[in-house]
Amino acid sequence: MSWRCEITGMSREDCNNWPDLHSKITGELVIKEATEKMIQSFDKPLNNIVLNNSSNKNNSKRRSGLFRHLEKSIASKFKDSTMVPFGSSETGLSLKKGDLDLCLIVPNGKEKQIVKRISAMMERQGMENVKALTRAKVPIVKFSDPRSGIDVDISVNNTLALHNTKLLSAYSKLDNRVKELVMCIKYWALHRNLSDAHSGTFSSYTWSILAIQHLQIEGVIPNLQASEERTIETIEGQEYDVTINKELTSDDSNKSTSSELLYRFFKRYANWNWDDDIVSIRNGAPLTRDSKGWNNETPTAFDIINNESKKPPYMGLHHLPVEDPLAIEHDLCRVVRAEGELRIKDELLRTVRLFGEGSTWKEICSTIDEERLSNQEPDDLFHDLRALPDHSVMQMRENLSAEIAAVETRINALDDEKNNSMKMANAMRGVVKETSGIKKEHKSIITGLGERSKEIDLIKSKRDTISKNIILPKHMIEEELIRVYNRLTEEVDIHSVPSLYKEMRQFSWFLELQAMHAKAIEATQLHENYVSLVKTQKSEIKKLKIFADKHDEATEKILSEEPLLKDVKISSGQVLSYNRRVKSLQKAIRQRQNELHKMRREAGRLDAWLRKKQNGKSDKRYNNSKHGRQKDKKRSDSNAPLTIGDISQLLSSSNNVSSESKKVRKTKSKKAGMKKLGNLGAQRGKRSQFKPKDRH
Repeated sequence: MSWRCEITGMSREDCNNWPDLHSKITGELVIKEATEKMIQSFDKPLNNIVLNNSSNKNNSKRRSGLFRHLEKSIASKFKDSTMVPFGSSETGLSLKKGDLDLCLIVPNGKEKQIVKRISAMMERQGMENVKALTRAKVPIVKFSDPRSGIDVDISVNNTLALHNTKLLSAYSKLDNRVKELVMCIKYWALHRNLSDAHSGTFSSYTWSILAIQHLQIEGVIPNLQASEERTIETIEGQEYDVTINKELTSDDSNKSTSSELLYRFFKRYANWNWDDDIVSIRNGAPLTRDSKGWNNETPTAFDIINNESKKPPYMGLHHLPVEDPLAIEHDLCRVVRAEGELRIKDELLRTVRLFGEGSTWKEICSTIDEERLSNQEPDDLFHDLRALPDHSVMQMRENLSAEIAAVETRINALDDEKNNSMKMANAMRGVVKETSGIKKEHKSIITGLGERSKEIDLIKSKRDTISKNIILPKHMIEEELIRVYNRLTEEVDIHSVPSLYKEMRQFSWFLELQAMHAKAIEATQLHENYVSLVKTQKSEIKKLKIFADKHDEATEKILSEEPLLKDVKISSGQVLSYNRRVKSLQKAIRQRQNELHKMRREAGRLDAWLRKKQNGKSDKRYNNSKHGRQKDKKRSDSNAPLTIGDISQLLSSSNNVSSESKKVRKTKSKKAGMKKLGNLGAQRGKRSQFKPKDRH
């Protein structure tokens, strides 16, 4: 049996995975208090995170361009639908490389079906890592845009999220420290792999809620949902309190820096009483489990990881309770799995410990699983090229050009093959369409023959059964009926009265004859129907030959006009086969086009670096030839302030440049000079009026 801790029951591997959490439970963890000087050392790196992750012009342009494309391509496919952005990108609390959250509003739409359709559309458009999460509480489509590198989440009819966005946006505008704190926490959670709800940890949105709760407790911001006037909206048949009191302002009495607030954030949640308290920004302060009715259900996270069965049970609810501020019955921790919960607790403790040990922010945010963030474009676009000589970069560019040419050739070949397959499919579809009417009639006849054959067999069976049970034919039964009837109804001779037994036998025979007569009539009718159906069946069989000849003639005519279909077996199955071929070729083309796009982007990056290096060298040569400008460059490169002499020199150089530019703009022809004089030809204007001179 493997070793397990006597206190926690954790295996040695689990103890290594979550060392700080294990040490705290066993009473071995020692956390020092961070000094004021240690905390102040975080001011600059935290400020850099905010500056580097704030939305810039290029980033906003890429996001808006992607949004317009998706709005045009997706929303237009659904009647009366609208596309609305929401989430952290709209609240201003997003990292530069954060997801683009979109909500597609489709009145009376079926969310799961719409999500599947959008997923198929995105695959056809060449989007990467397309996932349709139809089983989630809110069905969404996740994918990555290869052109912009932006990850996108599209949900359907998630209108409540729009109100959540408004709420967090209002909080972010109360105080600059809200944005600073949330962005730093998100940065830390991203690099420590703690902000992915799909992998069993908190979502990025949940970390924002935790930050706001912390700032409420610290007294930095008020509770914006506290108001006497309430705003109630009905969403999908359910009422929600979406009140946002925008008249409230932040309290200026708390002068804590973002670094101080961040340190206290980690301290607060590293020691948070998860067994009793619930995070609730709606309340403005933590709620108790009893007041909410959210019991810490079993099994716990430790029960799950210590369970050695192949299929451990599902973890109980409300283990790290965080109340959604609008959907108050929704616990945001429901996505957290056992390993995710223990990792969150361990990372919070680790961060507080590193703060007290004087670690840097870079050490605290050291990236877990760097490959996970490898698809994100680095801040330094040329980080991997700076140490390489120019000839190596040029060789890389030449090799890449050859690869681009090869991929382009392959795409063209696939495209030609796809076009040929489409032509073949369309040609075969034409044959099938032209002969579909004949085939339809032919098929209906065959179907009728089968059904009629069954009916003939049934009628024949009934007729034969009746004929087998009837002794006499119909006409003899009728004759015998008349004879017996006359005998029974004739006048009785008192001298020859029949006996009772004989008379009873005659009546019994008469009744039996009547029953036989009815069956005989039925058998006759069945026989007539049988004869009629057999006649119809023979007529329909003759038609089969006629329609077969018509189909062969039509097919032969079309095939003579279409050389592609020579010696090709025509059938609907063949058409479907070619259609599948076209789809597979289209998929292969999209994959190659994505590869080509990445190659071209890389080629553009290499070209940009080479141009930058060449421009740098040409500038140097130019500056050496121009003593004055070289001097200005030295001055600009230095950090020394500009003197009055420097300013006058700059002004004189600018005047010289302007005068030189004026000299260049000389008229080169007489016509150009004459244009300034205007039109000197005779013109007809207003007639002048004679006014006599005043002689006085």
